Amino acid sequence: MVASDQVSGRTTAALREGWNDPGRWLWVIAAACWVALLAAGHHHDVLITGGATPRSVAAVAISVALLAGAWLEMTAAMMLPTTIPMVRMFTVVSARAPRTAWVRTAFLAGYLALWLTFALVAVAVAAAVRAWAAPAQLGWIAARPHLILAAVLAIAGIFQLTPLKDRCLTQCRDPRAFLFAHYRRGVAGAWNLGLRHGWSCLGCCWALMLIMFGTGLGNVLAMLVLTTVMLIEKTAPWGRRIVAPLGVALLIAAALVGLFGDRLPGWGLYQPLQSSTGTHHHLSHP
Repeated sequence: MVASDQVSGRTTAALREGWNDPGRWLWVIAAACWVALLAAGHHHDVLITGGATPRSVAAVAISVALLAGAWLEMTAAMMLPTTIPMVRMFTVVSARAPRTAWVRTAFLAGYLALWLTFALVAVAVAAAVRAWAAPAQLGWIAARPHLILAAVLAIAGIFQLTPLKDRCLTQCRDPRAFLFAHYRRGVAGAWNLGLRHGWSCLGCCWALMLIMFGTGLGNVLAMLVLTTVMLIEKTAPWGRRIVAPLGVALLIAAALVGLFGDRLPGWGLYQPLQSSTGTHHHLSHP
């Protein structure tokens, strides 16, 4: 009877520990976001890029809210898995802090706020480029989508080989050292820590995320590949070893896409960014 009670107690403690593990909750949230993205498919591209231009203040407000929600969903799906080591360690460090729940919420909010800001800026730049290109140059760009994809692949490849990439990746891969250097108690300290960690994460991944603007923001396959790459870089023991080879591979891919374009095998599966009217155009040479 005593042994049974001990086993039951250990089981209950294990279950309680599992429920209290923030890493598991982050995996659940990320998985839910992936399910939503897979269900939406390329229709998500219209939402993220804004679709047709809103005609009223109410329509603008609704569009901004939908845009923010879509980007938070995409960011959660792609970035939350890579933050699990840091969040788990922050949970341990902040366990005895006053207002623990608020402190942990502030940390995650700071992180997500930075990524949402980056996303909105990136979309705004993309929209500005599209507005500049239309209507005179739109036909020229639409006829040469491989140059857009080649450009973002080249930018990502070059950045993989820079000291800034290595410095940001070092901070992301060593949450213990990061917390030792920057942790401050309180809600404000947690918010600032989330922002600082978000900057490191952004500095590490922004160029890879930029590839999404070349493949189409609703391209779930590209999102899955990039998420896997970033997860390996940040969390796998051998993750640092793939950084330089990946940069070289991206540069080679950029050269191939730029030189051969739609003559490459599988180019017919490529899906572009949406036009300003929210309709798909298959990007290939006439």
